[in-house]
Amino acid sequence: MVTHEAQLKTPEASTTERHHSRKLVAIIAGTALVVVLVSLGVFFIAFRSLQTTVSWAPSVSALASGGDLTVSGQINPADSGRQVQVQRASSARGPWQPILPSLITDSRGRFVGTFKPEFSGSIAMRVVVDPAGRYLKVTGEPVRILSLSSISLKGGGVMPTQTTLTFTAKVDPKSASRTVRIEQSSDKVRWVPVGLSALTNADGTSVVKVPSPGVGVWSYRATVAKDDTFAAAVSPVVGATVEDIKAAGASYLRITNEFNVAVRTYNKLFVGRSTAQSVPASWRSASQVMSVAETKAAAQLRAYGAWPQSVKPQMDQIIAQYVIAADSLHQLSAITTWDSWTTEDAKQYAAGVEGGRLSTLIRQALGLPQRSTS
Repeated sequence: MVTHEAQLKTPEASTTERHHSRKLVAIIAGTALVVVLVSLGVFFIAFRSLQTTVSWAPSVSALASGGDLTVSGQINPADSGRQVQVQRASSARGPWQPILPSLITDSRGRFVGTFKPEFSGSIAMRVVVDPAGRYLKVTGEPVRILSLSSISLKGGGVMPTQTTLTFTAKVDPKSASRTVRIEQSSDKVRWVPVGLSALTNADGTSVVKVPSPGVGVWSYRATVAKDDTFAAAVSPVVGATVEDIKAAGASYLRITNEFNVAVRTYNKLFVGRSTAQSVPASWRSASQVMSVAETKAAAQLRAYGAWPQSVKPQMDQIIAQYVIAADSLHQLSAITTWDSWTTEDAKQYAAGVEGGRLSTLIRQALGLPQRSTS
């Protein structure tokens, strides 16, 4: 039997029980707080906003009026059904206006649209991906679309050495203060800038001077740099031929003077008709020597590659006469009968007469003195 006194607790025991009770309450409260915080974290993670990135590009950087322009791009993370607006403005500062119905991304996050933008000059474009669910709105980097332009070039032609070349370039559409340069090439493959650049006038024209190139045939083209409105452009090629008439004249005299010495030596053998029954061997031998001289003169004239345009046709014709005469003389070197000699000799003589006529024209064009009468 437990007495009343035995049921009474000592002060020490009462204090221990109160301590354990408070500790249990604290553990329970802490556990509950952790559960609440974890739940809140899960809630915030589940419902926080997510970033979207977009990459995009137009199909061209410059466009002619009325041309088609395609816009394509990709969002990340890939998601279907996102609405993408294509917007335009006069500058990257805006204000922005939509220029297409909204594009819709496919299952890979891609979008594409084609349209005909109506503008003159240039426009700025961008894409804007609308927000969807937890994904935020995102704006792509603006891109400027320029207008196409063209440039034409006038000048060139045939000119003597030490002559400054003058070209006139014209841009279309007309625009002032566009930078124009002239490029030069000897093979139409490698181009180098020559002279100073120039700015176009209000009517789109610009006069550009280029230092005189060396003797030969050259190609030139004009380039106009892009600006805030127009794209760069390159003109069709024009040609220029620089001729050294003095050098050509000196070469012609050197070749023909050497040839004329051979002619005079040959002609000395034929003073009066021979009384021999057959063509003398000395005549046949001299004809062969003269044939070689005619062939050499033709080759030298052909090898000179800088004949002025004013004499090029006559030069081609006189070379042909040298060849005809050389062939006839070669035939004469093997002929022994007078009848055959007379017939073939007439051919080389006719070629010589025509060659003399052409030589007179060539000398006049090159500013040379006429042939000596001796």
